[in-house]
Amino acid sequence: MIDPHLVPVQFRKTPRSDHNVARIVTIVALAALTGLLIGLVGGPYGLASGNWLQSSVQITLPADILYRISVGLAASGYELGTSDIFSAHQLQQTAIALYERGALGPQKSAKASYRLGIIYAKSGYRDHARAMFEQAIQRDGKNTKLYSLLTRLYADESVEDSSLLKRVDLLDEQERWLAIMTRADLYERVGQRDHAEQLRAHWRQRQIVFADIVGILMAFYAVMGLVGVVALAILVICWLAGRRRSISPWRKPWNLLDIAEVLVVLLFLLVCASMVTAGLRGVIGPASSSETTNALLMLVGYLFSGVCTIALIAYRIGPRWRVCELLGLKWYRVAACVGRGIVGFGVVVALLVITLSVLGQFGIERIVPLAPQTPVDVFLGTRSPLTFAVYLLLVGIVAPVVEETIFRGFVYAGLRRTMTVPAAALASALVFAAAHVAVPVGGLLAITLIGVVLAYLYERSGSLIAPMVTHAMYNSFVLLLLAAYALI
Repeated sequence: MIDPHLVPVQFRKTPRSDHNVARIVTIVALAALTGLLIGLVGGPYGLASGNWLQSSVQITLPADILYRISVGLAASGYELGTSDIFSAHQLQQTAIALYERGALGPQKSAKASYRLGIIYAKSGYRDHARAMFEQAIQRDGKNTKLYSLLTRLYADESVEDSSLLKRVDLLDEQERWLAIMTRADLYERVGQRDHAEQLRAHWRQRQIVFADIVGILMAFYAVMGLVGVVALAILVICWLAGRRRSISPWRKPWNLLDIAEVLVVLLFLLVCASMVTAGLRGVIGPASSSETTNALLMLVGYLFSGVCTIALIAYRIGPRWRVCELLGLKWYRVAACVGRGIVGFGVVVALLVITLSVLGQFGIERIVPLAPQTPVDVFLGTRSPLTFAVYLLLVGIVAPVVEETIFRGFVYAGLRRTMTVPAAALASALVFAAAHVAVPVGGLLAITLIGVVLAYLYERSGSLIAPMVTHAMYNSFVLLLLAAYALI
């Protein structure tokens, strides 16, 4: 059987030293220009990946989800023993502990502080609530008006009801679930009890739906994790039994210089697309702009960057050979490749859970759950289902196709010319991680693990369909969880 990764001698490129020197100079100059632009305007699409692990969203999101699930379980009448780990009481206590860690720990998040203040006030601890609101004001001056309103609502009994009612619109600056909850408390405070009860009933119903959706997603996640554990066990057994096949190098018609050129061009195009997108937003203006418009601009910018980079790859490979096949875009045994991709997602889940457990022993507990070319804060601030549909198209379809073509089809395959499978998989995964996060340990490790799994899937299947399926499932799962959080 002919190795599908072998390229006949007549189609292999012969390097020219003078041409390579010019290309190296061009690559270095473009890399320097890209670095200068990043220093001036920030990373692609404003993604401050290094700040994500320290952001208030990363700190409060798990606590928010647990708190809302606990409310949904209690409202639906699903009762377990108070000592049961999945009881509403235990989930709420865990959420409060996470809020306290975020409010009182080293990072001291303003979001965690004011959420904790609301919970303290509802429990009757007004002095503690006031301290948390004041702490939030000190840490987040941009939202001082909101925190002051919450202080008067929950911690100051002498405030006139009419003054609270005049500022009720400030509550809409919060996430939707918090806005509804605090609005109900405000209407209760000013004596509009019927309106308050209607809002509370609506809020409780939303939390029931949210808990059901998260339960379904997490059940699927758990099942895939078990599939991944079984797959990992089978791989380990086969490795211990010595059932390893001899894998020859991939003789692809591109080299390390081509890879460096493509990666620099990709980053440059992403930064330029980010600048153009920001400029278009400024031209459109905040009055005419909308969440959906911004999402579409982001999608177009990312598509432009990816398509131009893949076009450069096709140009470097040359028209003499079947470019799609060389890049792994093969459509044979599609069902088998899709099945491998699904199992690959299970392996990713299992590895992330294991890694999270190990890192937790060393005090490193936060891993980037999603790293598309856009801040997670953007997702959580979205309130339009149409906007989330655009984002789902971006991170669930476009990003897996583009990134797998570049990072596995081109980068990994090029590295396999001179490296073994483990070395090439690790090197390509590190490049993949560097394109998503800015060196934080937890995020770098998580994305690297995913990159290794994706490279292994490509190695075993010879087709990009399997890693594309895994990548799409991973991104889509997290985005659906964020969509449920933001929209419900």
